[in-house]
Amino acid sequence: MQITREAIGALIALQAKDHRLDSLAAQKAGIPAEIDSLKGEIEAAKSEMKDAKAKTIECEKRKKEKELELAAKEEAIRKHSVELNQVKTNEAFKALQSEIEGAKSAGSALETQILEFMEEADQSRAREKKLALEAAEEEKKILVEIRSAMGRLAEVEAAIVKAKAERDAAAAGIGPDLLKAYEMIRGRGKLDAVVPVENGHCGVCRMALMPQQLVESAKGRSLVVCESCQRILYRPAPAEASASGVKS
Repeated sequence: MQITREAIGALIALQAKDHRLDSLAAQKAGIPAEIDSLKGEIEAAKSEMKDAKAKTIECEKRKKEKELELAAKEEAIRKHSVELNQVKTNEAFKALQSEIEGAKSAGSALETQILEFMEEADQSRAREKKLALEAAEEEKKILVEIRSAMGRLAEVEAAIVKAKAERDAAAAGIGPDLLKAYEMIRGRGKLDAVVPVENGHCGVCRMALMPQQLVESAKGRSLVVCESCQRILYRPAPAEASASGVKS
């Protein structure tokens, strides 16, 4: 393929614009994940608060169950106390007394459990309130970060639109065959599609070039491609090589 040094220069300039687009695309790709992570932090804080609330509800439920059991024991005590005056044998009297003592003992244990559940519910309720305040405060801070991230996303998207227009304008000045070859290389994941010759080697894969390739790259009149990595090669201008430390 016949080319000119100017065409190679235009291709290098196009690659710089593509690199800019690559960088912007990478920035854009990372922001939604950042936003999702921040939202996850909000949900985590709320989840902890919900867990505390669930524990409070469970404690209240268990307390209510024990109160019902206690009421049943107290009713049994009242019933057996009435029956004491009605029994005619000593054995029956002793049996009722034993039932009453057992119910009183069970009732005492239930009262202790009720107090424990009350205390646990109070502690859980206090923790729930504390977590709710912390979650609200954390959410405020995170929402500020999310708005900032969304603002950056909008800026990056605007920059991409501008960079894409500049890239398309640059591509319009390059011959279709050369542009196709360049885009095919990038399409294979080789984002550095155009690379300089360095000390007689490919600037990326370091493959030693054939003498004829070195001659052709020096002339800059035909497309020279690395036989190893298939990238387009060019010989940097003396000023460029000196500035970059590249030896041609």
